[in-house]
Amino acid sequence: MDKSTPLVSLVMRTLGDRPREIRRALNSVAANTWQQVEVIIVYQGAEGRKWDELQRIAKDLSPLPVSLLRNPKSGDRRAENLNIGWDFGRGRFIGFLDDDDTLEPGHIQLLVEAMAATGRTWAYSQTLLRKEDEEFRVVSETRPFLRKQFSLADMWNENFIPIHSLLIDRDGLVPQLKHRPFLDDLVRAEDWDFLLRISYYHEPAVIENYTCVYYVSTGTRNTNISLMNEGVNVEAEQRNREAWARCSVIVEQRKSNLVKQNWWAREYFKPAPPLRLPPGSTVAVGPQAAASERSTFSRLRRRAARVLIRMLERML
Repeated sequence: MDKSTPLVSLVMRTLGDRPREIRRALNSVAANTWQQVEVIIVYQGAEGRKWDELQRIAKDLSPLPVSLLRNPKSGDRRAENLNIGWDFGRGRFIGFLDDDDTLEPGHIQLLVEAMAATGRTWAYSQTLLRKEDEEFRVVSETRPFLRKQFSLADMWNENFIPIHSLLIDRDGLVPQLKHRPFLDDLVRAEDWDFLLRISYYHEPAVIENYTCVYYVSTGTRNTNISLMNEGVNVEAEQRNREAWARCSVIVEQRKSNLVKQNWWAREYFKPAPPLRLPPGSTVAVGPQAAASERSTFSRLRRRAARVLIRMLERML
């Protein structure tokens, strides 16, 4: 192993209840052509069967370096778990991998090379969406996240970058993002909030190759960490909507704080209207629902401004 090659840290957060998927995810890391890589698994839960199984999985993956960390706290700590892994990772480069997703063998190599060639601080590739049944048989495969060019304006309104498709050069980050860059308070949209901030300060390199897979199960397996220990029922769905509503308000406020830093951004990025839900509302709430409606005149003005904003983005 070439010790002069920069180390890449990959952070995986898990509840430990999907050992088959975890093994598959880790095997995809081990198969990568970039050999200087470590995995930091942040397990949220108590000691016991799941914790013991994770330790066995880590040993089975040797010689892939896998560090196991345990967060004993209760509740949805998704953002905190990412921060724990971020701070523990030793790599100059850092990325993320959910416990049920996978990377293609050339994923890390392509992202590192893209950053080296462009001088960018982060890069991302394209992601396949693959639906599968309980036996891991592929049901369908689509490409809903495709973006051949990055647009901060589009990111401002919705997240279109799966978190495991990106890699970051921490040496080039602005000070605001060097330490614990995820907001612990967010139990939804924590990845979107982070992507808004990193893309506001740093333009990414975009790779057109499909180098990672986002899996969705059509069976009973749960791929949403926010629904841990809960069945699919009306009460749980209502809590999910309420959590989205609370987190949408937080994200919009943080977007507003970013905009205040530059006069041109205040004109270009119009704040979304306050999000109000009537008591007992069953209307689904997400990042897109928080975006403001635009008039025809406003859309034309924003379209004309895109040329200017892309020039300004490169000057940040």
